[in-house]
This record gives sequence, C-alpha cells and structure tokens, in this order.
Amino acid sequence: MSKVLTHSTKSYIKIFFVGILVGCICRLADYFPADTLWSFSSIQTLLGFWIITNTTIVLLSTSNICAGISSFLYMFGMTLSFYGLQAILGMFVPLFSGGFRFSLFVLFTLLSIPCAIAAYILYYWNREYIFNSILYSLPIGALAAEATAIFIFFLEHHTFLFQLLMDVVGVIVFFLLFYKRAKSKKIFIVASVISSLIVYFVFPW
Repeated sequence: MSKVLTHSTKSYIKIFFVGILVGCICRLADYFPADTLWSFSSIQTLLGFWIITNTTIVLLSTSNICAGISSFLYMFGMTLSFYGLQAILGMFVPLFSGGFRFSLFVLFTLLSIPCAIAAYILYYWNREYIFNSILYSLPIGALAAEATAIFIFFLEHHTFLFQLLMDVVGVIVFFLLFYKRAKSKKIFIVASVISSLIVYFVFPW
C-alpha cells in the first residue's frame, strides 16, 4: 500500500478536507431512518467506522508524526463539518434543528486527541520487532469484538446490517494484510483473540 500522506502542509490540508467531506456525508446520512435493516444513519455512531478510517490513515502515512497529525485533522474536520452542516441545514430542515451544538463539538474535538495518539503509536507496527504483531492485532480485535456485538443485536432486532458488513469486511481485509506483515504470526493471532475478548467484555455495548 503506497504512502500518500506525508509530513507536509499540503498533505495535512488534503486530509482535513477529506474529514470535512466525510463529516458532511455522515450528517446527510441522518436523512435515513435508524430503525431499518441497513441503518445508514448510524454509520458514524459505532467504533468500527472510526477504527477502519483511522487505521487506513496510519497505513497511508509516512511517519508516526504524520499519522498522528493526519488522524487529528481528519477527525477535527469531520467533527467541524458534521455539526456545522447541522446548523446550516437546521435553518431549512426541521430534522436538523437545534443550531450548532458547541458542547458536542468540543467533546468530539477532544476525543480526536486520543485517536491521534493511537495513530502515532500504531505506526510503530512498521518496525521489524515482535511487538509489531501486537500492534497489528489491536484494530483486528476491536473490529471483531464490535462485529460480534452487532451480530447478536442484528439477530434480535434485524437492524444495523450495514455496520455489521462493514466490520466483517474490515476484519477480513485487515487480517489478511496484517497477517503478512506481522513479525510473529502466532503472537498476532493470539493477540487478536485476546484484544477482541477484552474489548467485547469491557466496552459497554
């Protein structure tokens, strides 16, 4: 996978505008009802979406600093457009009424910081150490845990099918990619299972 994100102003501007675009798409997805089979309006409300997009940012980055800053700018751009577009659309569409939700904007902006730190740390999976096998397992474990939780929810309520498929595809794609890169295949598999169990039983689904 080619590295398209660099430690440069041009690259950071690009990823910031990508975040703005994704935020607008997620905001407009609220037009879809949440209680349907596919539940498109809930795309950004689950962990899987954030894990997949930020893991992709790390994979496309050329350094840990680049990964951290790019992740923050992506998340900040997405948060800005998500709540900014709501304020704009709220003047014309009752569904988005309520104005600019400043407190939520600040909250998710602050949450962008740990995401940036995680991206900074995960980039070290490019080092040729056994520890990289554990780093590679973390996104896999978290996605697998959410996929399991959503699958159980799906069986009971017949909804969130899109999120389920997104997580399953994410697990398969990242597993195949990271399995090839992991320094120790055995540690990677064991760590993936352990991280999945930890996230599943600790996270308040």
